[in-house]
Amino acid sequence: MEAVELGLREALFKDARQVLEELYNQPGLQVPDNASRPGEKCHPDRAKDIHTLFGTIQVCRDYFYQPGQQTGRFPLDHALGLVHSFSPALVRLAARAAAQAGYESASQDLLALAGVALDGRQIQRLVNLVAPAVARQLEQDAKPGAEPIPILYAEVDGTGVPMVAEELQGRTGKQADGSAKTREIKLGAIFTQTQTDEDGLPVRDHEATTYVGSFETASDFGVRIRAEALRRGLARALKVVFIGDGAAWIWELARLNFPMAILILDLYHALERLHELCEGLYGLDHPWAERMALTWTAMLKNDRGNAYSTAAYPMSTLRVLSAAPASTARTMSGEP
Repeated sequence: MEAVELGLREALFKDARQVLEELYNQPGLQVPDNASRPGEKCHPDRAKDIHTLFGTIQVCRDYFYQPGQQTGRFPLDHALGLVHSFSPALVRLAARAAAQAGYESASQDLLALAGVALDGRQIQRLVNLVAPAVARQLEQDAKPGAEPIPILYAEVDGTGVPMVAEELQGRTGKQADGSAKTREIKLGAIFTQTQTDEDGLPVRDHEATTYVGSFETASDFGVRIRAEALRRGLARALKVVFIGDGAAWIWELARLNFPMAILILDLYHALERLHELCEGLYGLDHPWAERMALTWTAMLKNDRGNAYSTAAYPMSTLRVLSAAPASTARTMSGEP
């Protein structure tokens, strides 16, 4: 059955390509501004291969050349919204696939799901071509409005990206010899929240997230993520929340660019440090280290962060004071 379906799809694509060719090559096709301007020379029937959702078609159109300015134009190309030789629908599909899975994976997905054969490098070039226009459109759409934003969130993180050797020359890394295999890319997300679920927990607004990413320094990236937050309505936000993993450069970025924000350490990294704290207080593999880690984990997960801080701070203070009696330290920590 798979062979039948794939064969039928290819037959339909073939018919669709023929329909498109007949449509765009029909005599007397009305094309805006398809006439010679003063000083222009018309060169008719210039052929062009156009990549569409159904495959490649060939279209013949008029070319107008201005000798004095050495410029030329194809009115039909402009009317169809072509991106070089690619149709807008194909470009949109390729860009969407690339945003979900990266260029090479997008190439494989397009072929398997849509029967479209596009190389990963072609998809990358298309994304680079349309990205500036998309950014300009987003700027136009982000006009100040009267409605305030209840809560605006900013989230920043960094991760290592594998790079070819020439991109890593002169960079220090975590390898035994001090070399690097990756470069850190900094990523940021801006989103809003206007409602909660039935339990009163915050719910991210649907399709409210926009992203920025760069290999810039932390200070430069801070300016970038703040600019995106301003574009999304930072000035209209009644409350701003900044989420990070506790890295020093992230909190410094937040201090400089979101000084009035509520800072939230994500739970995963908080619990990671919690286990390190318990091992430092009680010793590695000590039964009380595991017991207190479980107790304080439950506190954090049940929104009892203040109780956890009150319990952990005096206990850690007592542990580092060598003069303090061991019995006193055990009593204050809740240890029998």
